[in-house]
Amino acid sequence: MGIDEMVREVSVENGSWLKLEREELRQTLQLGAVFALITVVVHIVINLRAQHVGYGLFRDEMYYIVCGRNLAWGYVDQPPIVALAARFSELVFGWHSLWLFRLLPSLAGGLEVAGTGLLVREMGGGRMAQILAMIGVMAAPGILGIDSFLSMNCFEPLFWMGTAYSVLRAVRGDTPRWWAIAGISAGLGLENKWNEFFFLFAMLAALLLTPARRALGRSFALCFALIVLIALPNLLWEIPRGWPTLVWLHNAATQGKNIVYGPGDFLLNQVLMLGPLSCLLWLGGLVWLLTNRAAQGLRWIGVMYVLYLLGMMALHANDYYLAPVYPLLFAAGAVAWDEWLTAEWSRRVAAPVYTCIIVAFGLLGTLSVEPVLTPPEYARYITPIGLKPRDFNPMLRGLLPELPADMTGWRDVADKVAQTYWSLPLSDRSKAGILVGNYGEAAAITLYRPDLPVAISGNQNYWYWGPRVYDGSVMVVFGESRELLEQRFASVREVARTTNKWGHYFEAAPVYICRNAKQDLRESWPEWKEWF
Repeated sequence: MGIDEMVREVSVENGSWLKLEREELRQTLQLGAVFALITVVVHIVINLRAQHVGYGLFRDEMYYIVCGRNLAWGYVDQPPIVALAARFSELVFGWHSLWLFRLLPSLAGGLEVAGTGLLVREMGGGRMAQILAMIGVMAAPGILGIDSFLSMNCFEPLFWMGTAYSVLRAVRGDTPRWWAIAGISAGLGLENKWNEFFFLFAMLAALLLTPARRALGRSFALCFALIVLIALPNLLWEIPRGWPTLVWLHNAATQGKNIVYGPGDFLLNQVLMLGPLSCLLWLGGLVWLLTNRAAQGLRWIGVMYVLYLLGMMALHANDYYLAPVYPLLFAAGAVAWDEWLTAEWSRRVAAPVYTCIIVAFGLLGTLSVEPVLTPPEYARYITPIGLKPRDFNPMLRGLLPELPADMTGWRDVADKVAQTYWSLPLSDRSKAGILVGNYGEAAAITLYRPDLPVAISGNQNYWYWGPRVYDGSVMVVFGESRELLEQRFASVREVARTTNKWGHYFEAAPVYICRNAKQDLRESWPEWKEWF
């Protein structure tokens, strides 16, 4: 055979391989699109049901809407992306329809599921493995809950998966393009939530500790430069203000805002968050990544998870901070089981049965983490049988979990404050302001009662927005203790009280009319700062 004939034969073989590669990718994307669509529909149905039975916006969602009306490169408690997403959703969909306002989180959940299938393909798994992994992610109660409303957390998995997928391609030699994509994804992730810093640190350490370190060359320097460049606007917002986000995180850690769990409970909560029956899948993936010779090129993913897990435990972080990394383990687990299940009967019977069990538990988990039952139904059915999710804040123990509890009672708060404000004589209303204790109360009043003056608060980013024009001569106050108000005002009178059996106890509180601040509110504003 001549040289020309050999070249033509190799070209034909390469062309066939590329055609096969493109066809497999097309099939993976089609399959992912189907499961993504199912996921989006599930979230839409959940939110339609939630609004039908009386739930409204979550406390943080209302705050993000107000942040979106005051766009900036940073806020005390988050980088800018979630505020930008809230602004987009309000302008395009409004906020009165839950399923429309939460369409971006629903789409993010769908993309997370589809991205898991793409990860499976990149790890060498076939169609069965892709289906198993995507169902595992789709049915995980914790992931389902995170993707059901607008927050930083619903977008976080997309940035983490995008970064990990790009690094996976880059380590295999597809550089420098994939290092650049990894840098862009990671940089955007930092503009979404600072927690990604620890994920990136664990990833870098894992790459250095495994043979994948050979891929860290000049292209990696490009990746690092892009991360810094994209994250820079938020850093430039933080630096001149004395790193307010770090101050807030420190306060949250030292003031008992979060429940701190020991190592055993922290690990147990990982199992419960994802569903006890799913642990065979993602734990199997971790074992496969760390021990199997076939996974040697992927070992850095397993090492990364272990390092990140230990880091979050050492920092006493919330256990759900690990949720964005689990699609990687679900993908690896599906590939592992695809490799281990060699018998034909196991592939035809065992795998589908296990998948159905995961789906069944996912449906049960939906009842416990999603607001699809009325509060009385939830208290009657879920709480007695022990399916109530754990609390994150020791101050928020009530009849309902934190998520649905924070979707109740806000209109009542706004209406009681409005009644008090409009009961004032005209001469008082012309100079009266509305002062509240936390960002949720302030945002609720702004959204539900636009006929009122914009509420002010010393909590979170509201402190930066200041006391506006109010000197404290007449203030309608909600959410502050009477003891504190009597220290700062000459006259304090209770005129109304909110009631909400299903919300948090501190939101069922008095509404006060306070007069004659002992110090001009604009001068004493630094004393009102509460970052926690």
